[in-house]
Amino acid sequence: MTDAPSMTTLSLTPKEQEICELLVGVVEAIHTQQPEQPRLVLRIAGGWVRDKLLGLESHDIDIAIDNMSGFDLAQHVNQYLSEHGYPVSTIAKISQNPERSKHLETATTSVLGLLVDFVNLRSETYNSDSRIPQIEFGTPADDAFRRDITINALFYNIHTRQVEDFTGRGLADLRDGIVRTPLEPFKTFTDDPLRVLRVLRFASRFDYAIDEETAEAIMRPEIKCDLDAKISRERVGVELEKMAAGPHPLLSIQLILRFGLYASIFRTPPRSEWASLEDGPQAAATEPRDFAVAESLARNVLELVDGAASLLHSMPQECLAIGGGEVAMRRSLMLAAFLYPYHGLLVRDKKKVVPMSYIVIRDGVKLSHLDAETT
Repeated sequence: MTDAPSMTTLSLTPKEQEICELLVGVVEAIHTQQPEQPRLVLRIAGGWVRDKLLGLESHDIDIAIDNMSGFDLAQHVNQYLSEHGYPVSTIAKISQNPERSKHLETATTSVLGLLVDFVNLRSETYNSDSRIPQIEFGTPADDAFRRDITINALFYNIHTRQVEDFTGRGLADLRDGIVRTPLEPFKTFTDDPLRVLRVLRFASRFDYAIDEETAEAIMRPEIKCDLDAKISRERVGVELEKMAAGPHPLLSIQLILRFGLYASIFRTPPRSEWASLEDGPQAAATEPRDFAVAESLARNVLELVDGAASLLHSMPQECLAIGGGEVAMRRSLMLAAFLYPYHGLLVRDKKKVVPMSYIVIRDGVKLSHLDAETT
């Protein structure tokens, strides 16, 4: 690990340029008021930097702060905005919520019409039985190396106007289309198994290759056990939903199958709750289909939806409105394809017998009631 980053420049929009200049002004104002304190250094972190380098539009601006809390800086920002005649918005303080991957308090407010998050740089230390870390203020290198993958560990220093790559691999991996963890992958996944699903999601989103060492770690049985034991089903559902709604859902299910994660993600209820012929003739299926059928059906669905877009355009608008529009319809169809291996299986749910897919959606990945009813 090194504190000396490799760097490159970045082209900003006029609005982004204005926000950066304003934040530099905030830092100067703070230093004038508190000259005995170290001068703040502000960086835009993570996904915004990655997307800008890829030429993608991004409004997800996260400001990483080196020696002040996010809420305190947001208050300074609002004071500066007020003193200089800019509109001021309420600050939303987002408390720690480790179960939802909010490991540190953050603050959000509108700056020149864009929502900006403020959070201090941090380091993380994990216990073996939990994915919830102990948090401390950290250096930029600490913060970069504790992230899930190298392409998400880049910073944009608003003072030097340079992209900073403290892992030494993020820029190269972005150029070469590689997904890898900043630190040794087995330790990374043991600390927080949710990162396995994030690796899959970003690999499918950008159609990037997963590096060999990272892939080998994902295949380790200990990691699959940790994924089952440490990660809430809500967090699994969030990652699954983003994969199903992403640009390459077929690649998502292919990666899930390649790494043997289907049963871990689409968790079924205990066998004792599965319906049998004793529960009625409708309970004819007793075993799931080969999980690989999810891939072939997903491929067919995509060919139907993407290759014949006129199909959705020809549907009555009220039907699309009920389903949330074309994007939501596509997402729902992908979820249905993903779950097809459970088609025909039934489960006892209290006094009713219901489709297995209903319970997997409702309890296994904790998606919405509408998803459970329609998938």
